[in-house]
Amino acid sequence: MISIFRKIRQSMVKEKRVRNYILYALGEIVLVMVGILLALQVNNWNEKRKLKSSINNTLRNISYDLETDTTFASNIIKFYEDNQKYSQKIIKGEITMDNYTTCPECVSLVTIYRPFNIQTKGYDQLNSLVDSQTSEKDSLVIDLTKFYSAYKPIIDKNNDRMESIVMKNFNDFEQFPWFIDMAQGKFTKEMIQYFVESKDYKKRVASHAMLAVGNHLQVAKQYKLNATLLLERINNRLGKSEIVGNKKDSIL
Repeated sequence: MISIFRKIRQSMVKEKRVRNYILYALGEIVLVMVGILLALQVNNWNEKRKLKSSINNTLRNISYDLETDTTFASNIIKFYEDNQKYSQKIIKGEITMDNYTTCPECVSLVTIYRPFNIQTKGYDQLNSLVDSQTSEKDSLVIDLTKFYSAYKPIIDKNNDRMESIVMKNFNDFEQFPWFIDMAQGKFTKEMIQYFVESKDYKKRVASHAMLAVGNHLQVAKQYKLNATLLLERINNRLGKSEIVGNKKDSIL
């Protein structure tokens, strides 16, 4: 092909067809430019295809994370709903010296907690994969970013607070003479009186309930709800389930 173009140019020069030669040269330049643009466009298509494939793989990882988180959130919710039920028994004075054996969990309400540790491996991959320009065009990526940016710091802070208050209660209980008995699983009269009759324990239970039930539990419920909605959207994107209508999910 190059040799043909060369022969044409040489022929035009010999015949002194300058005007035609200039037009031919311009046409050759245009052809070269079109070829370059086509090559760039093809490369751009390939890059977009690779990015889409990478994003879909990352979304699969996020879906695995969300599936794990929603299952764990259900366990957290069950744990703190039970904690709430037992806390109300103590606060309302329903547990007495006569029936304390009906609520063995009541003596450990303020010295035990369950941290809610969410999975972020997939989200971290997404952050390193897409830029701001890409994310602006993808509502799912935007909502995933909002979701993790909102919930991750709240959950981490709640975990820290829960650990702090539980450890404080545990350290305070070490000062009571019945602590060794409690550590050995023995129920002495003095220990039971403290847990069922003292205002100090009721105050600790009320404080713990405000943080655990009024905060930690509610965040776990909201996280599960929004994670389920996002998981459904990811599955629709990946073709795991049939899209029904044009349903708009409200995140946060």
